[in-house]
Amino acid sequence: MVALPSDFPDSTASSASSNNCPMCKSSVGVGLLSAVLLACGGSSPGSAPPPPDSSSAPQGSFVSSACKESSTAKNPGLLVIDSETGLEGLCCVAWERIGSDEIKLDLYNFDGACGASWTGNGALASDGSLSLHIDNPSCQLTQCGVCLYDWSFDLHVPLPTAQEVPIVVAVDACDGQQATVYRQAVIGAEQQGIRCTQADYAALIVHGVRGEVGMPCGGGSAETCTAGLLCDSELTASDLLCFVPCTTAGDCPRSDIYACQAGLCRPTGLGN
Repeated sequence: MVALPSDFPDSTASSASSNNCPMCKSSVGVGLLSAVLLACGGSSPGSAPPPPDSSSAPQGSFVSSACKESSTAKNPGLLVIDSETGLEGLCCVAWERIGSDEIKLDLYNFDGACGASWTGNGALASDGSLSLHIDNPSCQLTQCGVCLYDWSFDLHVPLPTAQEVPIVVAVDACDGQQATVYRQAVIGAEQQGIRCTQADYAALIVHGVRGEVGMPCGGGSAETCTAGLLCDSELTASDLLCFVPCTTAGDCPRSDIYACQAGLCRPTGLGN
């Protein structure tokens, strides 16, 4: 178990409502489940360094969506993202700076254990990075594997203006029984923006549709996609997804988060 950094105290800034997985039936203790990873591209415990000690206490609010029954489910509670069009199959970090001491964040389509009731807080670290902690204090999970969630923060922290800010997200499905999972991203220098990478493939298989943009290919004897899309691999040869063919970024669903790479529209990443 990776020890929790000191900037994540036991109490949270705000607690989330219960996030029951719509596709699951029974709730079990986490000890009966194998570790579920926060992926957004397949992160594993310890793959990112723990956030450094903070110089400020957590201040602000947090809200979690319920387990998204499918990756096309819409979430009216997002704080920054006002349109989910073009985000299908993606894992994103969206931000909006408000003045010099407030920032709103949406962690979109991050994956975590089914049946968890997430709480969250955030604090400014001593090196100027932003540390976010998401926890499931009850340790109650369900046996359907992983769900896709949207996690939103409204934090009152004095972030530097007009420069990029690294963030480290630490997720505890059950403190003391599962390893903390870390994920890194970078908030851009702009007042408002969004960065995206491909969502976790296993979570899309469980909860996503097939054959559409950003989603797993159709499966079966012939890997197929909707007309006009191409089936190709993402992080590994076995992770087959449907991509938009392109000659320029203008051919892609959204030019702010996609680039035309080798003839296919691919997300540009989380900046880390």
